[in-house]
Amino acid sequence: MRRASGRPALPRRMVEGAAWRNQATRSCSLAFTDGRTYHHSSSASPVCGDGSTIGFRIDPAARLNRRMERAMMLKYASFVVSAAILGCVVAIAAQQPERKPPASGPSAECSALKGRTFDHTTSIVDSALVTSGTLRISDAVTVPDLPAFCRVQGVSKPSADSEIRFEVWLPQPAGWNRKFLSTGEGGFAGQLNYQRNGLDSAMNELLRRGYATASTDTGHVSTDQWWGIGHPEKVTDYLYRAKHVTTVAAKAIIAAYYGQAPSHSYFSSCSNGGRQGLIEAQRYPDDFDGLIIGAPWNLQSHSNAGFIWNAQALAAPGAAIPAEKLPLITAAVVAACDKDDGLADGVIADPRRCTFDPRSLTCNGADGNSCLTPAQVSALQKIYDGPRNPRTGESIFPGFARGSEAGWTGMVRPTTAAPGLLVYFSNLVYQNPEWDLRSFNFDSDMEHTDQTIGRLGNATSTDYAAAIRRGVKIIQYHGWNDQTLQPEYSPTYYEQLAKANGGLEHTQSFYRLFMVPGMNHCSGGIGASNFGGVGQQIPPVRDAAHDLQTALEKWVEGGTAPTQFIGTKFTDNQATTRTVQYTRPVCLYPTVPRYKGTGDPNDAANFACVR
Repeated sequence: MRRASGRPALPRRMVEGAAWRNQATRSCSLAFTDGRTYHHSSSASPVCGDGSTIGFRIDPAARLNRRMERAMMLKYASFVVSAAILGCVVAIAAQQPERKPPASGPSAECSALKGRTFDHTTSIVDSALVTSGTLRISDAVTVPDLPAFCRVQGVSKPSADSEIRFEVWLPQPAGWNRKFLSTGEGGFAGQLNYQRNGLDSAMNELLRRGYATASTDTGHVSTDQWWGIGHPEKVTDYLYRAKHVTTVAAKAIIAAYYGQAPSHSYFSSCSNGGRQGLIEAQRYPDDFDGLIIGAPWNLQSHSNAGFIWNAQALAAPGAAIPAEKLPLITAAVVAACDKDDGLADGVIADPRRCTFDPRSLTCNGADGNSCLTPAQVSALQKIYDGPRNPRTGESIFPGFARGSEAGWTGMVRPTTAAPGLLVYFSNLVYQNPEWDLRSFNFDSDMEHTDQTIGRLGNATSTDYAAAIRRGVKIIQYHGWNDQTLQPEYSPTYYEQLAKANGGLEHTQSFYRLFMVPGMNHCSGGIGASNFGGVGQQIPPVRDAAHDLQTALEKWVEGGTAPTQFIGTKFTDNQATTRTVQYTRPVCLYPTVPRYKGTGDPNDAANFACVR
């Protein structure tokens, strides 16, 4: 048995893979999910038997050296040879007719994946070649303009109560770029990420670009609001296990289909998907070579507590702020802080530098839509400040950014603020559908949340040592007008990361943060918020200056790190709109864009990234 790519040492951690027979060459192959491959050239090779895929693991605890590893494989081969000879004798005695070789071609090879198992926990329930065109997922979801591909549907059951559905989309062999990309799943997941807000997800957009792609429902169905109650294993699957398990399975499926492991593996997602990606880099650094992390929900427990804080503040007598007053607040903030970046364009470059005081909007007389009552001013100040521990006075999480108020409708409300996000406490933390947010104590309940669900699902570790050793690269972005996940935590976490990793310069060698003025949650907003992130409009140019994935590959595969991006603002946020309104630089943190004072203000070339 020969090694196809050098003689790499056996890795220290558990390695998984697949063994299969290549029907075209009649050779046997073994592919590890870490990229190593083996090929057995004998046409009578018994290792793969009749062509079925064998999932396997190599345990580092055995401390096998290369010689022992080879001996194990030969011993296993000898065992299967004996079994094969016995099988041949039985077959001859039974005078069974000779089996014809299976049909070849993409359709046959794709359908042959159905029924296979990997690592004893993952099975393929269906696999079929999808012709080019529009794929109808359901009455509500169709994905247009797809190339022909092999659609693999599987399920993983790492526990007795697990039911993790996933799909792997495999380009036809001639169109595969030898790369794998997994998208993440937003919110509480519960469905595969075919689309986001009617726009392409990374799963289908990157398939068009030649990647094998994958997504998972993380182990539950979104229509079941109370899926976590009484199901701790499903909660574990959602919080961290499902993404890792399905990534390992996807790599084994890719190896089985193409006869080789992917050369590089990437991840791209936003929101809860961003949290998933950071957990992967922190806990499973072998899974991906590069990750795009958008607006991560990584301090999940504290971020959700912020919505309770806002709801309690607005529930005070006379404190509720009607939706009609939100544009008034935004206009006042923009008037006070817009010119800080050298241009009055309605976009605030860094809201942390904005000193707008809500008291300037206090009504002098009767209440009206042109002013705020004293109770409303007090509530607004609390929303800007964010939740605090009542005993220590310490900040629990940053508040919402100044300038994002117009997007607060539905997210900042008394008693029912962001009901979808508050399911986190009733469904996961307290396992009680009748839980009342008004009872939440920001001292004792916050500690309980952190020690239970937060301990499993928060992705706030600053230890990336294993990822650094592997050469993993991370690009993170976050919009300053994010009305769902408070954006200020991203630079806060990044500064903690830099402090723990030898300073900003060293941290930027593997992890780079880009804050985006005027961008809402993951996409949209009044800013130049299109640069290749998930759920965004396709940028006008697919190069490293305009497209995150291209830039990440250039960094991972070529060593050139991105220093800024060109964000595009189209005339509206519809997928079909291609008319450019303006462009802006998306600057490497801690720099911000500033107008140079001359030239077309709609052209990014006339801005500089400055501290």
